[in-house]
Amino acid sequence: MKIAQRLQDLSDLLAKNKLADPLASKLIEKISFEINELERQIDILTLAGSDIHKEKEQQAIMEIILNSARKLTNADGGTLYMVEEEYSEDHYNPGEIKSRKLQFEVLQNDTMGVYLKRTASSKIFLPPVPLEIDGKPNQHNVSAHCAITGEIINIEDVYHARGFDFSGTKKYDATTGYRSKSMLVLPLRNHQFDIIGVMQLINRQTATGEIIPFTSSDLAILQAISYQAAVTLTTQILVQEQVDLFNSFVQVLAEGLGEKAAYHYGHINRVAGLTLELAQQVSQWEKGIYGQVTLSQAELSELKLAGWMHDIGKLTTPENVVSKQLKLERVSNRMELIIERTNSKIKDLEIAKLQAQLKTRQGELSKDQFQKESKKIDQKKRKLVKILKNLNRTNFGGEFLEEATKKEILEMAELTHKQWIGCEKTLYNGTENIKQLRLLKQPTPDRLINEEEKECLLIQRGTLTAAERQIVNDHADRSWRWLFKLPFPKKMKKLPLFAAAHHETLSGSGYPIGLKAEQLPLQARIIAIADIFEALTASDRPYKQPMKLSKALEILGFMVKEQQLDAEIVKIFLESGLYQQWAAEHLKTTQIDEINASNWIERFYPSGFPMSLPEFQKELWELPSNPP
Repeated sequence: MKIAQRLQDLSDLLAKNKLADPLASKLIEKISFEINELERQIDILTLAGSDIHKEKEQQAIMEIILNSARKLTNADGGTLYMVEEEYSEDHYNPGEIKSRKLQFEVLQNDTMGVYLKRTASSKIFLPPVPLEIDGKPNQHNVSAHCAITGEIINIEDVYHARGFDFSGTKKYDATTGYRSKSMLVLPLRNHQFDIIGVMQLINRQTATGEIIPFTSSDLAILQAISYQAAVTLTTQILVQEQVDLFNSFVQVLAEGLGEKAAYHYGHINRVAGLTLELAQQVSQWEKGIYGQVTLSQAELSELKLAGWMHDIGKLTTPENVVSKQLKLERVSNRMELIIERTNSKIKDLEIAKLQAQLKTRQGELSKDQFQKESKKIDQKKRKLVKILKNLNRTNFGGEFLEEATKKEILEMAELTHKQWIGCEKTLYNGTENIKQLRLLKQPTPDRLINEEEKECLLIQRGTLTAAERQIVNDHADRSWRWLFKLPFPKKMKKLPLFAAAHHETLSGSGYPIGLKAEQLPLQARIIAIADIFEALTASDRPYKQPMKLSKALEILGFMVKEQQLDAEIVKIFLESGLYQQWAAEHLKTTQIDEINASNWIERFYPSGFPMSLPEFQKELWELPSNPP
């Protein structure tokens, strides 16, 4: 039983026993009212503390704070501002404040039925209040004055207040028919006593709706909630600053990759964006095996960050490998060396022809023999040029190597030209260098194509040798090792798995670990699909032509059939129409062709696609497990 009720019971008891005194009864009634009001305020503070403790979103906390402050004082309306500082871009004086302003965060008014809050997606809420105008403190605005001086301002009637400009308030009242009257403005201070915001309450009301001034009791109770509000908001700000710092650091790393090659940054940026959009579609999808999956805003933000970090291991991948445009490309295009050697070989043939002509004049060869020899040499030259043209064509890579081209490569690799310069080589710090050169008395044969170049030209698909492909693949191993070394907070401990497992497959054939389906969380599967689709359709790769949409989706289909990708997520990608939206925004018009999602599903989606997520995710979303 509350104290106010006990006082009422005491008053009733005194009256019953005829011991009541008129003065005592009035005193008891007054004390009962004050205690009842105090208990009401304590209930509001208790509930506000509980709600604030549960809430994680900063704007929602501000709504609770302002709403609770209005209830405590019976204020009809109120506004919550936060101090926002803009820093100078002068690198020689970092941290210098360029400007300060009060940013509207929450606005509430019961009579007007207005309940607004500023969000990241809101275009325009209300214009901010500058704390300085032309280099001088903005003392004419009451909220700005409070933020500058730290004074608590209690005004009985703003229409008769002196020292502040309320013309905007009066104009608003004239437009809406509202009557702004009493106002209380107080600062919000953090643990270092710095002013971080301002709370402004308007029109304190009685139980009958009469507007009265705010009281000293109101001020006392508001100071209690303002302290709690400031502590909570400071904590939120500090946490958000740490999150922003880490996110920005990750994006700087991605930009660092972009310094190696511009398309790296574009790839990471697009994968992060597509990952988020695909995850949102999966979260909203209400049918199929993932119909119960719902990702919170925090989980979506975590997944986008994982998308930003998925290729962090490429920071140390040699750029001449990861951006290799040609099969024979090292630091330079070795095709040029083969051309020079072939040119030397043709000169050898020309010399042989001249020697045969000389022998004819000296009578060592008949004219018929010379004609046959000359014709044979000319045929060899034409064949060399023909093969060389084919080698140059296949140097650009492709989806497969023709058998005839392979035969020509092997044939060319057996040919030699005369080498008149002898090179003595040595190893220095693991690198082969030329130590000495000398002119040979007799030329030695040197192959037109060496073993390394032959291996490159025989690449069946793309431009990378097996060793080079392994170098590129090693970025996933580095991502795995590096990310798991970072001390992520408790609720983000799985982020390294989401990011580093984007080359793992459902069948266990992926890398770097060879995880199986039941070890691959939904988030890693989403990033894998976003990563592959973006890589296939990207138009900024120096080593490949942008692929048509139909071809890219066909490749995804074959990867689904080979149990590399999650069929259900790809299906959602198609049926939701996200692939069309993405194509319209990021692909060239020449890449976008007709797609029939139903045909794709009929052709590639396996019947009875199993629920194979890790157990912790099945439990989280209450998904059914597969029968044993």
